[in-house]
Amino acid sequence: MAQHSQDGLFRPSQSDTSHQAAQGKAGKMDMVSSFPPSLFDHTQAERYLLKIAAQLGAVSGAGFGAMLSRALQGAAVPVANATASYWMDDAPFPEVNLNAHPLPDLADYVIIGTGIAGLAATRTVLEISRDQRTEMPLRVVALDARDVCAGATGRNGGHIKSAPYKDFADLKTRLGSADKARDTLRFMRSHVDVLKEVGREVPEGEVRDVESVDMFLEQEDFEKAKSLVDDLKTNVPDIEVNVWPGEEARKKFGCNDLIVGALSYPAGAAFPFRLVTGAWKALVDKYPQLVLLSNTPVEDISVAANSPQHPYAIKTPKGTVRTRHVLHATNAYAPSLVPRLRNSLTGARGCMSAQDGGADFPATHGNRSWGTVYAPGFDYVTQRPDNDDGSPGDVMVGGGFLRSKSGGLDLLGVWDDSKRDALPLVHVRGIMPTVFEPNWGGGSSPTAGSSKKDWTGIMGFTGDSLPFVGSLSQNISERQNTYPGADVAGLEGSGEWIAAGFNGHGMVWAWLSGAAAAIMMAGQDKKDLPKVPGRPAGTLDSWFPRDVVALDEERLKRADLKNLSL
Repeated sequence: MAQHSQDGLFRPSQSDTSHQAAQGKAGKMDMVSSFPPSLFDHTQAERYLLKIAAQLGAVSGAGFGAMLSRALQGAAVPVANATASYWMDDAPFPEVNLNAHPLPDLADYVIIGTGIAGLAATRTVLEISRDQRTEMPLRVVALDARDVCAGATGRNGGHIKSAPYKDFADLKTRLGSADKARDTLRFMRSHVDVLKEVGREVPEGEVRDVESVDMFLEQEDFEKAKSLVDDLKTNVPDIEVNVWPGEEARKKFGCNDLIVGALSYPAGAAFPFRLVTGAWKALVDKYPQLVLLSNTPVEDISVAANSPQHPYAIKTPKGTVRTRHVLHATNAYAPSLVPRLRNSLTGARGCMSAQDGGADFPATHGNRSWGTVYAPGFDYVTQRPDNDDGSPGDVMVGGGFLRSKSGGLDLLGVWDDSKRDALPLVHVRGIMPTVFEPNWGGGSSPTAGSSKKDWTGIMGFTGDSLPFVGSLSQNISERQNTYPGADVAGLEGSGEWIAAGFNGHGMVWAWLSGAAAAIMMAGQDKKDLPKVPGRPAGTLDSWFPRDVVALDEERLKRADLKNLSL
């Protein structure tokens, strides 16, 4: 999915909507009409998405309770017969699902999940091993419950996008430090260049720079967003955000008079499924010892008897592999194998579509993305590059999360992407004609101005809206590695790791988070590593915000889903 971010299937608003109880006989609760500035971020699906749902749920306590029940008790495993994603049509690298090797008995690393985080982790440990010229080739096994990259990465919006003005304000509030917010924002935004480096190796991935345009439907929202731009310019002056008032915005971007203003800034976009599957093919070709197995769900993880060098037994329908290290790169599905995370990491179903903008849609040649902001909601849009015949690429439209029957609450605590949701889909199909008419549709294409395909996908949300990246202690994994000398890298002798919970923002978090987890697993986080395509030079802490995303008992408390109702 995207995330992704931007990667995510949707970018739920970071609303901090408030309620107040009406002192009447009915005892009803009314929505307060004054919303804080944090309402207007349409790119980072974070804590505020869940807060909106939680506070909407305050109107119907049973609804919020049902959401928590789903989150805490849900199976959190990939379902069969998921909706068919546009991105996965005509897959150019089908050989990644051939499962050319059997499951081995032993491995050095088992990576669970073959989306963007799992790919980056696998690639990184193999690169480090190659550079160290170890005598025995590193044995790496990568597993997926479905086809390779058939989860969130293969279902997301294609954005590599951070809205810098809002992300900085939100990070500053949450982290309590302008410096930490600035460093974290720069880490997120670095993914455009990093993924462009990977994309040069896989041109089918369509990784490119875009001008991203946030279009506002309400003047009050626009004014508040402009104040955040001013704050960004004061604190992070090297990031440029352009402000386009009403008529200027409409003239430049071809939208209609429903748009009261716009903000534009550099971002990126991609064809994530082709990028990831192409990179997996390159890895399999380059490293014959790599075992990549699709449709191989992990059923259980235990501490293996009489195996101090390979303490973890990874059970699958194809057998059991014992390993030194295991990485959970499964985003929303991590709680299925780490039950303690059910309190702090949940799934959410988002809606995506591919549409034909027609001949009248302003030509962008794939170099622009859009967002429509209507607090507390938003939508997110990219357009693929022109086709070989010169015709415009398909327009990829996602969002409408808060348009579900329960204002998004019914889509939280959900891991089933075999279903579609009518009300978000109605919204997604209608938003582009609404804001672009008469510049939508037209031409001879029989699909001009209409939806060509729609699908859903599952994203992972944490209770504090930040990813979980790093070591899983034995207290959290609840698997005790008690062998004498069990000092594999990690807290309290744990060889379990995680890179998950990307809050719908995965395309600006997941790749480098996967790479960082791999560096930690390999015990190289203090080393000054060289620059390679897809990874910065230097020690890990010189570019990765480890203290922001590390997982321990205190972090679990902050990320508890029950905090959302407070």
